[in-house]
Amino acid sequence: MPRANLPPGCFSIAMEDGTRYKAGRAGGHVEVADHHAEAINRTVGNGDAGLVSAKGGHYIGTKKGRWCAECRFLANSWSVDCPRCGRPTVPEPDREPVPLPVALA
Repeated sequence: MPRANLPPGCFSIAMEDGTRYKAGRAGGHVEVADHHAEAINRTVGNGDAGLVSAKGGHYIGTKKGRWCAECRFLANSWSVDCPRCGRPTVPEPDREPVPLPVALA
């Protein structure tokens, strides 16, 4: 059975035909029937609602990020400007080392 990931705080998903799938915990996942998985994947905006897909999780990440010295924040590699403060970022290898107390905070 396909799996649908639920948004944080969500315990269940209700389908138009009245079927309700309940997760074991908030923000968990539910096993859905094949025809419901197809409906979830066809729904426009299900990513906006927090549902990843009924095919399984999709994760996007990069090996190296971009460093904001002002916020001391490591952003994604495509973040030319810091998403927190809007200041320019530098490629991760060019950044200054993070002191241990800051790295552990």
